Amino acid sequence: MAHGRIPIGHGSLGASELVAAFSAIPADITFVDAAGVVSYFSDYRIFSRPETCLGRDVLECHSPDSRPGIEQLLSEFRDGWRDEAEFAAHKDGRLVSVVYRALREPDGTYLGCIEIAQWADALAE
Repeated sequence: MAHGRIPIGHGSLGASELVAAFSAIPADITFVDAAGVVSYFSDYRIFSRPETCLGRDVLECHSPDSRPGIEQLLSEFRDGWRDEAEFAAHKDGRLVSVVYRALREPDGTYLGCIEIAQWADALAE
C-alpha cells in the first residue's frame, strides 16, 4: 500500500476516498465475512437493517424461514460450488434486484460475500 493508498483494480484510493466512493453508490450493500459475520453495510438502505446486525452471525439477522436458504447459499460459496446468485424481491410495491457474490483471494480462498440490492426500475433507466 503506497503512501496510504489501497490498490483497487486499475488504480488506488485513499481510505477517505474509498469511504466517500462507497457512500455515493446508490445500492444497499452488505458484506458478510468468511465466518458468516456481518461486518459492513452501507448507509443507503432498501431493506432495513439495525446497527445491531454488525458483528453478528448473518443468520441471526434474518427470519427463521429465510435462514435455510441463506445457509445453503453461504455453504455453496464457501465450498467453491457457486460464485454468484441473483434474486428478485418486492419491497414497498417495487421490484428489487438482489445479487450475492462470493469474494475470493487470487488463490481461491473464500473471503466472504457481498450482497448488493438495487431498485430494478432504477437499473432500467
